[in-house]
Amino acid sequence: MGQPGKIEELTDNLKSYASTNFELFKLEATERASVIGSESVSFVAISAVAALFVVFISIGAGFYISARMGDTYSGFLIVAGFYLFLTLVLLIGKKKLIEHPLRDKIIRKVFSKN
Repeated sequence: MGQPGKIEELTDNLKSYASTNFELFKLEATERASVIGSESVSFVAISAVAALFVVFISIGAGFYISARMGDTYSGFLIVAGFYLFLTLVLLIGKKKLIEHPLRDKIIRKVFSKN
């Protein structure tokens, strides 16, 4: 049969290989999680600033349209109607416009090598 020293060396090499593979897996998972986490935080920050912009531009548009129409409410009703229309479009096409592209982007990020 085989020499005892060679079998011990082989098992030691296999243990070392398994340990190295596990460490590599942990490092790759940590890298992917950090990339996804940092992109998520930056997305939330940018979205918050964009939301504030939309709120203030909507208020400004409401006042402007109201002033042009000569009353205090019609501009805000027009802006609200625009947002209602936008909401309906997003509700009708949410799978195609939001869910599928977002899911695909998350999957690409999780399995990307960069």
